[in-house]
Amino acid sequence: MKIALIGSFSPKFFHSSKLSEISEMEEKLNVFMQNRTYCDLVDEISIIIFCCEPEMEILYPISRPKYVAEQHQTIHSVLDVHLYKILMFNLRVEYESFYYSDKEEGLRIISQAILETLESLKYPVKLKKFDKLGFYNDLKTFFINEGLIDVNN
Repeated sequence: MKIALIGSFSPKFFHSSKLSEISEMEEKLNVFMQNRTYCDLVDEISIIIFCCEPEMEILYPISRPKYVAEQHQTIHSVLDVHLYKILMFNLRVEYESFYYSDKEEGLRIISQAILETLESLKYPVKLKKFDKLGFYNDLKTFFINEGLIDVNN
């Protein structure tokens, strides 16, 4: 299973290290998830993390989870994108606490937000057989192993 952690942040973040910190966590997460599978229909899960000033939240809407079995797109006649067996969902983290956090606290905020989102996520109907509990528990185990959440959470 491949996991993509995509930071969709307001422009203020371009001068911070938040995107590289999330990318580093994504690499470790993909090593951990490498040989795991939760459903034959899903090869990748993309988690889009929104964080912006409260007055800009309208530009970053939270949408329902989306499943793409296969889709080809050409962007601006230049970039050819092939999506295959991807589950996508997004979440929001609170701006003030995340923006001003250090690396470790920022990753804790992201980890907690992912787990909280998964607890109430309405998976697409097509993914009835997706092992939601197994996926949640594996992510929780990863975050515990990385020291990002407590065992009792």
